[in-house]
Amino acid sequence: MLRPLAAESPPWAAYRPVEDLPPPILGDPALPLVSIITPSYNQGRFIGETVASVLGQDYPNIEYWVIDAGSRDETLAVLRGHAGDPRLRWLSEPDRGQADAINKGWARCRGQILAWLNADDTYLPGAVRGQVAALLAAPGAGAVYADAVYTDAAGRPGRRVYARPFSPLAVLSLELPIQPTVFLRREIVARVGPLDLRRMYSMDTDYWARAIPLAPWARAGALVATYRLHAESKTVAQSAGFYDDWMAIVRAYFSRPGATPAERAARPAVLANIYAAMANLEARGGGLAAAARYTAYALTLAGPRKRMLKLPLALLDRAAPLGLAAWAMELWGRARRTWGRP
Repeated sequence: MLRPLAAESPPWAAYRPVEDLPPPILGDPALPLVSIITPSYNQGRFIGETVASVLGQDYPNIEYWVIDAGSRDETLAVLRGHAGDPRLRWLSEPDRGQADAINKGWARCRGQILAWLNADDTYLPGAVRGQVAALLAAPGAGAVYADAVYTDAAGRPGRRVYARPFSPLAVLSLELPIQPTVFLRREIVARVGPLDLRRMYSMDTDYWARAIPLAPWARAGALVATYRLHAESKTVAQSAGFYDDWMAIVRAYFSRPGATPAERAARPAVLANIYAAMANLEARGGGLAAAARYTAYALTLAGPRKRMLKLPLALLDRAAPLGLAAWAMELWGRARRTWGRP
């Protein structure tokens, strides 16, 4: 019998389980149920595409929850328009932020595989079927991730983001699995517990850092999702807000009881990589003094970083927006895939 996660996993006990749900739709009982959560708040102009991208998947076993924080735009009208689809359920009430919404959804989930898709992102056709197949083909993996493509507010595609080879230290250094491509096994989510409500900006990075000590992750070579960049998105509008989260995540990872001496020895290099990333962001945004300061921190901790090669391109893009840094990142990601190096 498929039961909500909160009814079975002690780390999820704070989120009241919902026991009186109708049974999920299983078009093929031989395949696992996939539970997908969309956290939402006033994303009505995008959420229709998001919902359609989930309900339009060709995978037969999907449980889909939209957890809305009480939107005042057209979001609820969009959701009501899908009232006839038994795979979709939604809840609209105040919450404590995006992480809380995801937790509410996952606590209700009965799937063997869990994912979340933000209200401004989409799955590409065949995404769920492909990621399930990739995870089933890697029985020792706790999660699977893949490629995504950036889109703008109008949905026009931009740079492809290539999934990098998996390495815990690479993840901590912000070579991250792209969030909408990640599908996790239920047992991993059960053990890790809810997302941390304190991580307002990097809740996904924090969750990956807590999950990766439990099992390796598998990389799929497919393009499975879009990641929308627009003026109101946190990634664009509030990039500096990520800095404190990144540092807190690194502190927690290296101070955890199971950290090995080799991992602790890598801490300066990881921090240097993060400072180099911060320098690039500041340079792109015109914060030249901060960019210089973070570059100096990185050099002091661990010497030159490969990521620093992007700094002059970021400065050039600031003077003339030619997209040089983005082009270089796509080229580097493609090369890393070809070489297969972490």
